[in-house]
Amino acid sequence: MRLQFILLLTAALLHAQIFEKIAAGSPVNDAGDSRAVTWIDYDNDGDLDLFVTNGPRLGENNFFYENLGNGSFLKRTDIAITKDKAPSDGATWGDFNNDGNPDLYVANWWGVKGLLYKNNGDKTFTQLTTVAPALDPSYSETASWGDYNKDGAIDLYVCNSAGTKKNNLYRNNGDGSFTKITSGTPVTDAKSSRNVDWVDYNADGFPDLFVANENGEHENLYTNNGNGTFTTASIPSLTNNSGNSASSNWEDVDNDGDLDVFIANYENQKNYLLLNNGANVFTKSTAFNNEISNSFCSTFGDIDNDGDLDLFVTNAFTGTEKTVNFLYINNGNGTFGRDTAEIVSKDLGWTYGAAFGDYDGDGDLDLFAARCFQANENNSLYKNLGNSNHWLQISLQGIKSNKSGIGAIVKVKAVINGASVWQQRRVTGQNGYCSQNLRLHFGLAAATLIDSLVILWPSGIMQSLTALHADTLLAIKEDTTLTGTLQGKILPDKKFQLQQNFPNPFNPETVIKYTIPDEGFVSLKVYNVTGKEVATLLQGLQKPGSYEITFHAEGLASGTYFYTLSTQNGVLSNKMLLLK
Repeated sequence: MRLQFILLLTAALLHAQIFEKIAAGSPVNDAGDSRAVTWIDYDNDGDLDLFVTNGPRLGENNFFYENLGNGSFLKRTDIAITKDKAPSDGATWGDFNNDGNPDLYVANWWGVKGLLYKNNGDKTFTQLTTVAPALDPSYSETASWGDYNKDGAIDLYVCNSAGTKKNNLYRNNGDGSFTKITSGTPVTDAKSSRNVDWVDYNADGFPDLFVANENGEHENLYTNNGNGTFTTASIPSLTNNSGNSASSNWEDVDNDGDLDVFIANYENQKNYLLLNNGANVFTKSTAFNNEISNSFCSTFGDIDNDGDLDLFVTNAFTGTEKTVNFLYINNGNGTFGRDTAEIVSKDLGWTYGAAFGDYDGDGDLDLFAARCFQANENNSLYKNLGNSNHWLQISLQGIKSNKSGIGAIVKVKAVINGASVWQQRRVTGQNGYCSQNLRLHFGLAAATLIDSLVILWPSGIMQSLTALHADTLLAIKEDTTLTGTLQGKILPDKKFQLQQNFPNPFNPETVIKYTIPDEGFVSLKVYNVTGKEVATLLQGLQKPGSYEITFHAEGLASGTYFYTLSTQNGVLSNKMLLLK
């Protein structure tokens, strides 16, 4: 008996609980057929509010809970977004009119039109019924905002899994109206689509489309051509994995500077992680080979603030029996171990959407799970108990880019476990199927200082900050004064070099040489003395090494120019003189 007690005590000590389940409050006592989970600061007061959709065939009002800032919520039933009584699935927040207030699109199924709501900035919403995204009867699973033409106004892509099965793309006209795009494979392909990611997979500065499909169909990848059109891409290791796919996530799970892909599948299939090896080659990880799944949502977050991304995967519709969800802890090298001891791993039910969000503002990620067993199940909120590790949270506001910062990539460098580590996050319209949080979170382990922070804005601006303190929520506005001078410079890493062009002065050609120590996105641009960009010499992904590029200046007038190299390691600029 004593031996058994010692063994149980040892097991408890080896696994300190990360989460506790919240038992009281309206968010966990409202039974429904819940679907999407979105954390959003809808009233710009600094804390995260909670929106949950409900989707039975005959319709049901959605749930909205306003964060009171003291760890509790006020259920709101008096605003438009809680009065639709529609069969809703996905939801996506984004400031489509750039007025500083996040707006909402709700995707509906059963042939019901989608719902578009304008945030009035006074804690009320106006439903817009005459604009394009609200006109199409649909069998929509989810949707996502993304600025595909880089005009500073977010566009909308909607996935459909029945009816015509054709997905919808709505171009934002910048005046509060939208144009439905009717040509091109992203809107003419007819597959059973569940989830969409706007992701710049080829690092050319333009967001591409990755669509997860069910019914044994391959995923679709549409390359943004940069002129308002798309080309269907074929990357066998990425697009030839057929399955009943519901969710997809593009994240850098191994902190190696590129984006990996997780795919969740249902109907007793296996989920899988595709590790990015560069050069459009992906390798299927063995980390998830042991679980036969009925998975729908997948969402990443650093739940223990140790500097790597962990993973939560929901399961539902497993027959008449309730089931458990999957929690995977990142081992720090891109491999994962499944946890079975946490309450989020043992709690029975049917879970559809889920999302991480720090609702109590203490720096660690809490979790909300949307339940749907028998279309009448209470939802679940799990509070993160925290630990001594440090953290950083970031909220972005675009100026030249869209106000929500959707499409921005943020990279943070800190010393973790004795090594200099770059982590990256993306601001997205979806964080997995039926999941969203526009606020970014970084775990920092024991680091109390962030060496460097780099923001790659959708506009193309690269903004840099250095020597930031941990345990802070940063609200960062886009700096539109950055034109290629040394503003925002990061102290360069060893071997990060930009040499003086040769010859200099020159006419009409000169050679520019540079060295980068890490693989990543590289931009080399030329500006005139007023800061106007006159040439883009390079914009894309490069491996570590030394490079040279020839600049042809036949069409430029004599004078002084600046050439600027921008990478995750920093920003360097030199001056050159063109004499004709």
